[in-house]
Amino acid sequence: MSWACSDDVETGREEIPVETDGGYLFAHMTNANYGKLYYAASRDGVNWETLNKGRIINSAYIGHPDICQGHDGAFYMIAVNPLALWRSEDLVTWTSTPLDEMIFNRSNAQGFYTTYYWGAPKMFYDKDSGQYIISWHACNDPDKDDWDSMRTLYVLTKDFETYTEPQKLFNFTGTDENMAIIDAIIRKVNGVYYAILKDERDPAVAPETGKTVRIATSSNLTGPYTNPGAPVTPNDMMREAPIFIERPNHSGWFIYAESYAAKPYGYHLFQSTSMDGPWKERTFSGPNVKDGTDRPGARHGCIVKVNETVYQALLKAYKK
Repeated sequence: MSWACSDDVETGREEIPVETDGGYLFAHMTNANYGKLYYAASRDGVNWETLNKGRIINSAYIGHPDICQGHDGAFYMIAVNPLALWRSEDLVTWTSTPLDEMIFNRSNAQGFYTTYYWGAPKMFYDKDSGQYIISWHACNDPDKDDWDSMRTLYVLTKDFETYTEPQKLFNFTGTDENMAIIDAIIRKVNGVYYAILKDERDPAVAPETGKTVRIATSSNLTGPYTNPGAPVTPNDMMREAPIFIERPNHSGWFIYAESYAAKPYGYHLFQSTSMDGPWKERTFSGPNVKDGTDRPGARHGCIVKVNETVYQALLKAYKK
């Protein structure tokens, strides 16, 4: 399989199908308020309306939001300061339950240490196995973020009461054997598990793939995963924090990826009608949060598909 991107940017206003039963919520942070929670809503996953007048949604939350809908229909995400599991039935009212730091820190015995933001935990609920997989990045240095040694670790849980021991998620081979990895998210499409991740290697070490978003696949939640394919994002601009959603009406797929090292900053959007690619960049109308910089409003975040009841609850609460 090849996931190579196209260098062309689709600037025309291709008509995207619009959801009439529900829509999408974009939960993200901003450059000025790193780690804080902001919302935007959309019917098509392309044209976004900032909610709550661009103000913080819940001042108690700090983290890299990655929301999943769980076994009970409720929504879950992890906060990092303090470390906690957040739960909501409508994405408006949230409750918080502390998480034991040892869920992550047990990886220390394997020589992997979580430092800043607990390695930006991501979460996915696998309906087939009834398990949640929580993944994060950790490095070999206990005192600071050593990006060259970052690897993705994971634990599994069915009830947020008991957790498996941390394990390394990927065991790539060949030129990718020692690949540094961050921001890996797991999603499932047509029975296949897709790991959408950032190749954290320096371009000087991996000139074709360093600092790009790539995709690996597996027939099992915890692998083994194939070596990642060719970059989804161009290798001439550093990208991270991928977001993956299905286009409306089963018309294809979107991957958002954040440009963080050079202008134009912020999220860029790539689309394909097939998970095999090619992925082509297209324009979109992003959240218009004004944070006092030249960076578009949305930084590290996630997008979650919601039904009409939840969509209307979000508009009622935050479109004022």
